[in-house]
Amino acid sequence: MKTKTNRKLTKSNDRVFAGVLGGIAEYLQWNPTVLRVLFVLLTIASHGAGLLIYLLLMTIMPSRPEKAGFFEQMRQAGQTGSTQAAREPKGRKAIHNVHEEDEPRHQD
Repeated sequence: MKTKTNRKLTKSNDRVFAGVLGGIAEYLQWNPTVLRVLFVLLTIASHGAGLLIYLLLMTIMPSRPEKAGFFEQMRQAGQTGSTQAAREPKGRKAIHNVHEEDEPRHQD
């Protein structure tokens, strides 16, 4: 008999797209590949309703805090403010006194 542990349903780092199915497979202690195949078959059988469910779960399932996924990193970047985005990276040099022309000069 399996013992109950305090498991939390989170997105997995074993991901193909967003880690939703990998996280569900880890929570249920299933093989992620089997769950992905079942998901594709059920999505085809339901005429695409699985995609809506996947998108919903992708937005509401939390990522693991130690290794946040792409969407979680974007969410965290938006919360830190625009001060980091406005700064130039170290070692970047700015070019000054550059003259641009709209059209090249033609000599006849």
